[in-house]
Amino acid sequence: MKKEVKNWLEQYEYIKHVKTIVDALGIEKESVGVKYTDEDPGVEIEAGSYTVCGAILAASEGEVILLSEDRCACSGGKTHLGLTQKREIPWKMLVEGEKLWYDVKTAIRSGVEVDKIARPPYGLSTKIFLYPVRKGIFQPDLILMLVNAEQASRLITLNQFWDGKTPAIEMRGSLCWSMITYPLVSGNFNLSVGDISARRMERWDPNIMAASIPWERIRGIAEAVEFSTAGRAESSEEFERMTEMMRSRR
Repeated sequence: MKKEVKNWLEQYEYIKHVKTIVDALGIEKESVGVKYTDEDPGVEIEAGSYTVCGAILAASEGEVILLSEDRCACSGGKTHLGLTQKREIPWKMLVEGEKLWYDVKTAIRSGVEVDKIARPPYGLSTKIFLYPVRKGIFQPDLILMLVNAEQASRLITLNQFWDGKTPAIEMRGSLCWSMITYPLVSGNFNLSVGDISARRMERWDPNIMAASIPWERIRGIAEAVEFSTAGRAESSEEFERMTEMMRSRR
């Protein structure tokens, strides 16, 4: 099989798998592809600079966003995503401005803990594209789904359906770290609510969080949909009777 045809088929397959999951769970926002690459996407890109937390929302609304050292509006985001080397961190501003920690030593302690888990992917590329998965611009490194709590619960079950393994869910750190850096570097499925400053800055819906799915895991999750009650499968009659019995005892 020619390489071009194989690549096209792989691309088609992941889009189909994403659609299967989205339709089964009733996810309303566009799924977002995240791709580290210096290749030309061959499509129109939105002008201007974006924060990472803003770029995710824009892509979920249908836009194609480029993040790079000169087109990422957040210095912390550029560092976490590996677009620039870590510079001196304004700890005092984070403590006295954002007021996310009690004091500077506590803020530093938090940063050290995050770095132990997943460091920025320096050197992977100079550009990162965020785009609606359905456009099939690239085979993504990550797929982000903006979900509510019930949809998140269902995704956790679908992700562990075949092997029973649930990765460490990391909600600490900045939104860009927990939604992109950690799942990209670890290869783990992740759920994140993001940090409160990022959510407020870009006015995230209070009821939405993000599920980050490495490309390699999307097929397994999609194929579990027909077999799990977290997807479309019906529970057994015995389980339904037991559930009804427990409800009647209230």
